[in-house]
Amino acid sequence: MDHPDAAPLMVLGPFLRNGFLHRAIREQGGAYGAGAGYSSDSGAFRFFSYRDPRLTETLQDFDRSVAWLMDEPHEFRELEEAILNVISDIDRPESPAGEAISAFFGSLHGRTPERRRRFRHRILEVTLEDLRRVGAHYLSPEAASIAVISDPQTLEQHPELDLELHHL
Repeated sequence: MDHPDAAPLMVLGPFLRNGFLHRAIREQGGAYGAGAGYSSDSGAFRFFSYRDPRLTETLQDFDRSVAWLMDEPHEFRELEEAILNVISDIDRPESPAGEAISAFFGSLHGRTPERRRRFRHRILEVTLEDLRRVGAHYLSPEAASIAVISDPQTLEQHPELDLELHHL
């Protein structure tokens, strides 16, 4: 949460989902859902889809979303929507029990109200240049790890991915 790139990475998830992934993977590809997101707790940025009839093509769409980020012109409105998406998650009201659980885990992990306010402020300051910078730095296809949860028959149909199969 305190890392300088945490806020741009947090905004990058909904920016890619709203601007590219939803259309390419859900609307055109037929998946039930798809997206991207950053977890400040784990420090991981992930792409995902579910109930997806495609595999190789979806993985290619993840890479294409980064190229779209880097190469295409974007309007401020797209960035603003992604920022508002993150802010609405931060400001979302919770049930009394949910507030207690969040306060407990926040206290346990040092997420004080002041620290969360600073992070919220940093979210509001994210720019398109920030998104491109963290995209170029963290999201190169060569640095990616791939994990697929599926049935063995589907995975066996994609030997080009050279995936190591683990039975859960």
